[in-house]
Amino acid sequence: MISLKLRKAILVTPLLSCLPFFSFSQYILNGAAVQNSCNCYTLTSTSFAQAGSVWNANKINLRDPFDYSFNVFLGCQDINGADGIVFMLQPISTSIGSTGEGMGFSGIVPSIGITLDTWQNINRNDPAYDHISIQANGEATHGTDLAGPVQASLTSENIEDCQWHVFRITWDPATLWLRAYFDGSLRIEAQVNIITTIFNNDPNVFWGFSAATGGANNLQQFCTALNPSFSTNATANSVCLGTPITFADSSVSFAPVRAWYWDFGDGTTSNLKNPPAHLYSSPGVYLVKLVITGLDGCISDTVRKNITVGTKPLADFQAFDTCMLKPARIIDQSTNTVGAISQWTWLVDGVVAANGQQPLLSVATPGRHTVKLVVGTSIGCESDTAARTFFANPAPVVDIVAVDGCVNVPVDFLGNQTDNRTTITEWNWNFGDGSTSQLQNPSHSFSSSGDIDVQLNAVASNGCISADMMETINIGYIYAKASNDTTILPNIPFQLKVDYGGDFNGGPSFLWSPATGLSSSVTWNPTTSLQDDVTYIATVTTPQGCAVKDTVNISVFKGSAVYVPTGFTPNSDGRNDFLRGLYIGIKKVHYFKVYNRWGQQIFSTKSLIEGWDGTIQGVKQQTGTYVWMLKAEDLAGKIYEMKGVSTLIR
Repeated sequence: MISLKLRKAILVTPLLSCLPFFSFSQYILNGAAVQNSCNCYTLTSTSFAQAGSVWNANKINLRDPFDYSFNVFLGCQDINGADGIVFMLQPISTSIGSTGEGMGFSGIVPSIGITLDTWQNINRNDPAYDHISIQANGEATHGTDLAGPVQASLTSENIEDCQWHVFRITWDPATLWLRAYFDGSLRIEAQVNIITTIFNNDPNVFWGFSAATGGANNLQQFCTALNPSFSTNATANSVCLGTPITFADSSVSFAPVRAWYWDFGDGTTSNLKNPPAHLYSSPGVYLVKLVITGLDGCISDTVRKNITVGTKPLADFQAFDTCMLKPARIIDQSTNTVGAISQWTWLVDGVVAANGQQPLLSVATPGRHTVKLVVGTSIGCESDTAARTFFANPAPVVDIVAVDGCVNVPVDFLGNQTDNRTTITEWNWNFGDGSTSQLQNPSHSFSSSGDIDVQLNAVASNGCISADMMETINIGYIYAKASNDTTILPNIPFQLKVDYGGDFNGGPSFLWSPATGLSSSVTWNPTTSLQDDVTYIATVTTPQGCAVKDTVNISVFKGSAVYVPTGFTPNSDGRNDFLRGLYIGIKKVHYFKVYNRWGQQIFSTKSLIEGWDGTIQGVKQQTGTYVWMLKAEDLAGKIYEMKGVSTLIR
């Protein structure tokens, strides 16, 4: 054991000697421990293999409750920092414990230790994070803990963070709860009769701190808490001039505070714990200070807070005439001496209209209107109401008359003025396809189909512009293809049809003309029965009125024939350029073939219209005779099989 280092005793006044849980008697320092100030001590410096302890020389009685608050500093080294500190209760002596991982607690029997362990000793079952536990009888290895280990800080795994922390220990002998708090959060507790089970029915124990370093180190310190603090009844510590502000002490102290000293920053002071409400006589920012003195005569640091006493702002602005539906130009000119203006309440004709500094205030009716403004500061000071007026000139009111249309067909638009207070001098159309017009009643053709949004506004002689009006019209597009030209048998029904498509709304209508022989002239697929040839015109019309027509030629079969010319002249003059069959009433060509003089096939087709152009593989053939053969079938099923000779003439 290292011998005790006695400190000069602090005198106890008769007023305070009645407090059983606290004594002004000296603290006893051992080993590396040094006193830094009146109430603060270093247990170990940043050196290896150190041990230090600080004990209050007077025992406390555990039959009485206690509530101790300390400030602890665990150092600035995290990875290489060690080993931790222990708050200890023991009845034996005020000497130091061991160095290293035992933190001065190991081996002290009987004892209670609340450990703040900052080094992971695997052999002692330490968790990886900095932890807190309640242990007994100098047993620093986890496994028989009264409580824990758990993470020391609620918010961080590391408490070697170069910061001071509040470490609070409470004991209640009535309920037998021993509790430890770290930075205001309950971290660990054990319900145990420590007088009976630990201290063999001896309630009188010393309390103190021990700490140690080994192969790693840290600066480890503690203070008996003397932390001045206060709050006010004012939001953000700010009030308006003429409003009292209340100061409430919220200091944390190891023992009852003996004295308070308030400086309110305006030349006045107080020595009361909670001084009466304070009224500042002039606006400004005041630095309020609080210093407390502990039972042991130690004086705290000074806590400071700025108190802002704000002035009543002056609401002021300019408002300029405008047009109805168009925001009036507003210039805010409000001012304040102390406290920034942060709230604007604008009313138009008695109704709240905006809350920004630069409002958009518009009205829907012409005439004179009243604007009012109330401003407030960030500390709650509010102005009187400022009022101004502006005049809203009437704006023209217009609407659009338009109907649906068709692609590439002019659509007529009508611009209507529906008010009688203005004279319109300018019309502005936007047709939604990049085109515009300034005519009142324009016509416009659209090159694409679909729904089109057409917009219109108008400008009056007073310069006011109407609201934008919009009308959606549909521009339709349709195409149609009637049945192919054909030949039919007389008095035999044949079905016609018209295929159609495009972009339009609703279903189209159909009209076939003439109605001769038709089952219906107003359907898309009528049947016809004819004795004579007819040319039908099919008209398809959309609901918008877009119409398209196509024709179909119907020939009535009255007999069949096949002709092949005896000669042809392939000179590209458009006349008799091909050797082919001429078919009347023929529905199918089984084959049409051409042979040269040596019997070689040089052309073949099954087409009703295709013929030989007088070339073989693109090479023009000389004048000569060629043999042809064909097989065809007419509408009645008659078969034609023919052959002959034709002459190619160059």
